[in-house]
Amino acid sequence: MRKLFKTLLPLLVIPMIPLVYGQEVDAAEVIQPKAVVELFTSQGCSSCPPADKILGKLVSENETLALAWHVDYWDYLGWKDSFASKANTKRQRRYAVSLGQNQIYTPQVVVNGRSHVIGSKEGKIRDTIEAYSKSALGLTVPINTSFTKDGMNVSVDVNAVSQHTTLWIVYFNNKEIVEVKNGENHGKTLEYSNVVQDIQMVGMVDDKPIRTTLPLHEIKQIGADSCALILQRTTKDGTPGAIVGAAIIKNL
Repeated sequence: MRKLFKTLLPLLVIPMIPLVYGQEVDAAEVIQPKAVVELFTSQGCSSCPPADKILGKLVSENETLALAWHVDYWDYLGWKDSFASKANTKRQRRYAVSLGQNQIYTPQVVVNGRSHVIGSKEGKIRDTIEAYSKSALGLTVPINTSFTKDGMNVSVDVNAVSQHTTLWIVYFNNKEIVEVKNGENHGKTLEYSNVVQDIQMVGMVDDKPIRTTLPLHEIKQIGADSCALILQRTTKDGTPGAIVGAAIIKNL
């Protein structure tokens, strides 16, 4: 596990996605996961490959939304992570504020936005997933989806759990293979799963539900092969809080 002392960064504001309507057609497969697992990782971190493999196992089991957020703060070690971004690092730093940490590290797993686990501790990760999935700390708010010729209809109703949450769409690539030529993992060929490319705000649930349609052509323009919806609270500090709902969208 590699650690880095953090600095606080402001919440990133992302514009909302516009609406579009069309005729109903058969479309993608939608999976309701039992948990959301976010792995903060880096191609330049020698401790990360075991965690990357664990994430791949979770993806293959098709029961959790498992996402890889590649961070950029180990790039100075001799290898620039080809998937890393400052936005991913900011997300991890904001989680550190939410979870009361005074430092960030890789590999780190955050489960349901509620707690963090060392990313190479598979047993602990699975225990946390199971504990949340069997309690009120699980993904208890349905994200309803249907499809038209032009878009994906999305709705979230208002209740005590969903109120004051934000709905996000996350774009990711299911599989990536990288030959690392320098740095701590030099000479290794590493396989990555569900590598996050982008995240965008869809809308907010306050006193009214979300009723919107996401344009399929805009979703496809991102260039990722998969996407998911995440319903997440924001803390009083403006940082990411508990995730209360999620949906995996396949075969768009």
